[in-house]
Amino acid sequence: MGSRKRLLFLGTLGLGLLLGSGVAKAGQEQGPTQLAGRDWRGFGPKEKDAYVAGFIAGAAVRGGLAASSIDTTPSGAIEAMRMAKQLPFPYSVSVYASQIDDYYWWQNHLDVPIVDVMVRTDIQLKSH
Repeated sequence: MGSRKRLLFLGTLGLGLLLGSGVAKAGQEQGPTQLAGRDWRGFGPKEKDAYVAGFIAGAAVRGGLAASSIDTTPSGAIEAMRMAKQLPFPYSVSVYASQIDDYYWWQNHLDVPIVDVMVRTDIQLKSH
């Protein structure tokens, strides 16, 4: 399976795992953007990787479609961005997941949504 297809597959799998994992409290529906540190701590390694892969894939699709001036497939637009080193989240899933683990080690960070931590982490990684 090609790396693009694998990333999109992992993203889809990640969303499925998140929605079916029972992380959300009974009676309350949480979308992926509402999950925070307490949820992250409840994920296993595969769920964390799937969440991050889905986030990265979603950002790449959105960025690729917005940046594409020609009629192309999402995977074609993403590949062009990758070749030009213009992916919105260019680091590997494991890099982001380990940084998020470190962030949520602190108790006072547990209420911060995961999506906010992803963006903050990306900015910090790009600034070094």
